[in-house]
Amino acid sequence: MKTEHLILDAASVGVLRSHQGQAIVVNHPVGYSLRTLAERGLVDCVIVDTEDGFSQLGGMRHFLSRDLGLAERNLVKYVLDGFPEELERNISSLADWNRGRTPEVTLVAIPSERQGSHLRGLILAPYVGSECYKQFSAPSYWRTYRDFMYNVTYEAIAYAYSSWGARRIGITHFSRDKFNGQYHLDLTTCQVEAMVHFCADHKGVESFTFLDDAKGNRPLEIVKTFNERKEIGVHRPIITKSVQLWGIDFVDLEWPKPPRGIAPEPVRA
Repeated sequence: MKTEHLILDAASVGVLRSHQGQAIVVNHPVGYSLRTLAERGLVDCVIVDTEDGFSQLGGMRHFLSRDLGLAERNLVKYVLDGFPEELERNISSLADWNRGRTPEVTLVAIPSERQGSHLRGLILAPYVGSECYKQFSAPSYWRTYRDFMYNVTYEAIAYAYSSWGARRIGITHFSRDKFNGQYHLDLTTCQVEAMVHFCADHKGVESFTFLDDAKGNRPLEIVKTFNERKEIGVHRPIITKSVQLWGIDFVDLEWPKPPRGIAPEPVRA
């Protein structure tokens, strides 16, 4: 399907320069609808946190369901049946299941089933509000837990790239307060670091797009900081295990967890 590429304001576009010499476009089009971004060719895959309802996922859900060829949850039946917990093949049910999953950290990778869709797939990702994050977020943990945010971002990108051939990847911020413009920039740094490390080892990514509805996030500044660093560190591979149901991959992420009470590793700005 032909798409008309969206031209963004120069202040909303940056460039990530990989250690392989590639220039990857980084977009930050605040307030744009996913439908507009997808139909104009800016994104071909979306990684989104699982906060449903009055949220980014809630606002995207109708378009995502239609574009990917998924049915939507029957809300009337869902309420009348007493909010059953049985897993169904729709975005709302899968997001609820993933958000309540503990202690496993799981990606839910939903491929497009509709010919002519704008998106190759959707990945539902754990975030700060997920039950599985609580094991990393004791009251004393005032910092973002780097390994969680980094690994979730890296493995979601890796899956979209390898399994679907996605090259223009959109991603939401994995926080809860973003609708008030309160972005935790340590979390953004973890997401950018994952992008930097992935592109250091893989060629062909065209762009990353940060999907923010409100101002306050500063991914382009963080990208610039990484461009200026001589050393970016190295990616540490983790274990992933995948189970398939209804053509959807449920990918568990496993890495060594520190003992309880040990504060998270500081995020490198």
